[in-house]
Amino acid sequence: MAHIVFYDPSFPFAGIRPDSGSLSAFGATTAAAGLAAALAEAGAGDVLLHLHGAHVPRAAWPALCGFVARGGHLVTLGRQPFSRPVDADGTVSGQAALFRDLDIHEMLAVDVGSAETLTAGAGYRWLADHLAAFSSAAATDGFVLMPTRDKDQPLDSGSAGPMDARIYPLLSARNAAGHAIASPVVLIERLRGAAAGSRQVFANIEPDAAFWANGGVAALLALVAHAALGVTEWWIKPDYACYHPGETVSLTVQGEALGATPSRHWQLALQVSLDDEPVFGSRFDLDMHDGAASLRISLPEAVCPGLYRISAALHHDGGGSVHLQQGFWGRDDALLARGERLAAGRDYLMRDGKPMPVVGMTYMASDVHRKFLQLPNVAVWDDDMATLAGMGVNYLRTGVWSAWRQLMFVDGHANEAALRAIDAFIHTAALHDLECCFTFFAFTPEAWEGANPYLDPRSRAAQKRFIRAIVGRHTETRRVHWDLINEPSLFDPARIFVGPRSLGDAFEMEAFRRYLQARNPDLAHWQAAWDVSPAQLPDWSALRPPQPDEIGFNTTEILPKQHGIWLDYALFTQHAHAEWAADLAQTIRNLAPEGAPGALVCVGQDEALGQQRPSPFFYADAVDYTTVHSWWLNDALGWDSLFSKTPNAPNVVQETGIMHVERPDGRSRRSEAELYALLERKYAWSYAFGNAGAVHWIWNINYHMDNINESHIGACRADGSMKPEAEVTAAFGALFGAHGARLTERQLPDVAVVYPFSNDYSNRRSTLDATQALVRSALFELGLPLRAVGDHDLSDLFANPPKLILLPSPHNLNRATWAALEALLDRHDITVLLTGPADLDEYWRPTGRIAGAGTRNLNREETLLLAERRWRASFGGEAIARLSTGDGDGLVERTMGRGRLLWCPLPLELNQRTDVLDALYRHALVRAGVTLPWRWLGDAPEGVALHRQAFADRTLWIVVSEAARDHALAWHDLGTGRSYTTTLAAGRALVFVTDEAGTVVGSLRDQPVAVA
Repeated sequence: MAHIVFYDPSFPFAGIRPDSGSLSAFGATTAAAGLAAALAEAGAGDVLLHLHGAHVPRAAWPALCGFVARGGHLVTLGRQPFSRPVDADGTVSGQAALFRDLDIHEMLAVDVGSAETLTAGAGYRWLADHLAAFSSAAATDGFVLMPTRDKDQPLDSGSAGPMDARIYPLLSARNAAGHAIASPVVLIERLRGAAAGSRQVFANIEPDAAFWANGGVAALLALVAHAALGVTEWWIKPDYACYHPGETVSLTVQGEALGATPSRHWQLALQVSLDDEPVFGSRFDLDMHDGAASLRISLPEAVCPGLYRISAALHHDGGGSVHLQQGFWGRDDALLARGERLAAGRDYLMRDGKPMPVVGMTYMASDVHRKFLQLPNVAVWDDDMATLAGMGVNYLRTGVWSAWRQLMFVDGHANEAALRAIDAFIHTAALHDLECCFTFFAFTPEAWEGANPYLDPRSRAAQKRFIRAIVGRHTETRRVHWDLINEPSLFDPARIFVGPRSLGDAFEMEAFRRYLQARNPDLAHWQAAWDVSPAQLPDWSALRPPQPDEIGFNTTEILPKQHGIWLDYALFTQHAHAEWAADLAQTIRNLAPEGAPGALVCVGQDEALGQQRPSPFFYADAVDYTTVHSWWLNDALGWDSLFSKTPNAPNVVQETGIMHVERPDGRSRRSEAELYALLERKYAWSYAFGNAGAVHWIWNINYHMDNINESHIGACRADGSMKPEAEVTAAFGALFGAHGARLTERQLPDVAVVYPFSNDYSNRRSTLDATQALVRSALFELGLPLRAVGDHDLSDLFANPPKLILLPSPHNLNRATWAALEALLDRHDITVLLTGPADLDEYWRPTGRIAGAGTRNLNREETLLLAERRWRASFGGEAIARLSTGDGDGLVERTMGRGRLLWCPLPLELNQRTDVLDALYRHALVRAGVTLPWRWLGDAPEGVALHRQAFADRTLWIVVSEAARDHALAWHDLGTGRSYTTTLAAGRALVFVTDEAGTVVGSLRDQPVAVA
């Protein structure tokens, strides 16, 4: 082994340069001009010590990449390594392209302000004797890795990829709680691919005088020596992750010297403990043959119930060492049966009869991520879940996102090792009192040999066998429930996330026919509704599910297309999904012991509401609670929550996080501080409108996927240190852990919004924009609490009549919806505000339902006469081609039964002026006798929403800022007569709880809120 020390006194250098004494300890150095030649001559196993951090000669970069590809090793000193190439003339450029050649996608500054101590890495303890050279306060960076470029399941959207590299912290900066919040020195080991066997060590600090004075040279030389040993990959793998009492355990220890790493003689010290008491210990010698070693070990004692942990220390004769942790369970039925099952109330999940606002985390594993059921490590799970439980997490989401055929390759014959890995995972969650939500499928359910994943009876039967194989082992387990599918799309697995997509198979065609015939068996009805002739649709056998390219979604089309059928096809897919979910949910419920409450069942729904994909308003009756995943619509987070919360079931924001967004140059747009603030706002909205809480996606970012988003998203960085985002979970965990159980008997708002699905599922939909405008006005301008129903089911409005119903620009209002409104107003004194055309049915046909309420084309500029004042309304873009308006320019009030209709002919939510929309809503509130529950003291702050939810003896306040500046806030609560003042930083959120007297009893991070 040889090493090259790149140092050039005339080359750019950030920080304090090494003095002559330090340089002499390194030996000979190579200047910039000679670096390329030196690297070209270096062989596999040699080490480059790069002392210039961000700066590197541009001309030497190809040679450096070739050196790494041959298995050469790196040790770098300095922040943002290889980010500032230097040209021969001294020009320095900031670039990401160079470090991305090393599969480091991004480097983000890390806030170490709360760091108090430094510790050496747990697996590789190379710096244990060199901590004095480093400072916990030193600025550093975190790496975003993306070493994976392939999928191991090419047809699965959620597929992981090969684990071509692993990153380990060699130095951790820890806060007062002992959590690692930064990794100033990291090791990347290349395991597969061209650079296999390469070790790359990055000391991501700017050296100062203290670094050199306190042993920095010795630390760097130690890193060089360890890097030169190369990569030997070690695993400890019990045959099963969970054993039944009385069984004996066998495990495999396997190692492989990768790339140019030499084979060596290794010694293994192994200890096994049960509940922290040693039960086995021994030493073993392992000699490598052809670069590999494998050892089978059988433990002498039969398994007892409980958690077994395995500790292993491996050393070789060249001085290398590695420390490993593993574990397995002895099945513990008493642990699994401990406590009561989670139940579902109207608004919250219920634990022991009390509300349990969800503070959750998605978790698979911090070591192998989505391969956690193929490569289970109970010790890793135990450590991570202990951390999560300590942060106040009460809900853990996990499951299978890919490779279902690996769990059940042959229909009806599930893999026992995978099943026992699931058992072990559920055991570990139960040990830490974490409710485990296990997801079976993702995007579309596995079809096995069936033609349609939802409708083919063969597929359905196989899915039930798969589910029974898992659930049947946990009929008495109290801390687990089941998610049928993550983010479902119908029907085509190759076209997910884009709306209904037909497979065109015989099962779908037959199901579509049966669905329509159940609604109306007269074919002439459908010919008229869809405006197709008897020649085009002569009989039921001619019916085919439509493809999107056959539908006239645009105002201008090149060829004649279909129109009305799309609404009914979209509704059919909702029906098909709800029927599928109900069938599989019943399979689970049938496994519950007779007379005992079964485990909850849900569907993990994403933001499908604007995509004509499954909505909770259609399948809520099939499950015990509903969900939404608030990812993309960061401008409509309140909308996400409102229109996912059905009247009688809890709704959990079951995934929330921040998608990676880039600047035009490809670099990350948001800093970690900005990600933290946005996540805090997302969490806050997850408790609004009676929603049941938030689940963060995900604990550890997943760099073992060919997916930039997954390489960025998560509470912990690739190196395992916590991002600031993790603190958001802890803060909400503390607040709701202390006060959540008191949030009982939520008072329903006086204002209900009807979501116009007939428009949203049509070929000329505008509901997304209309409802989002409504919610923004209600939250940020009026402070108005809301509840929601779908236009296909107004039953809750009969059971719990509001004072005001908002129908935001539905355009093609369903005939059945109008009939239900007439019946509702015949019984109750309710005001209905309808904006936009009032005369069109769901197929855009005139109805004559309101005398004189004709429909005309919209003008770019319109006016509305409201309470003797004429307001301007402007409709830009394609509005005059896509939208219509009622025939009139003033608000019309008409008596309907015991109530009244306020009809604004203009589709006002779709106009570009917010003042007229706010004025219309205020007028409607007055006419309906609705009083706002609070008011600002002084001028209303821009960009701040304040949301009040009243409970039996508590009030939950949610304050969210989308403003660019801090605000001093003051408002008066009309319910208690108390006034509140506080400050809210730009872009942040505040959540607090008051009692019956209006006294603040708890707030997020104990932020002061003054009460008068």
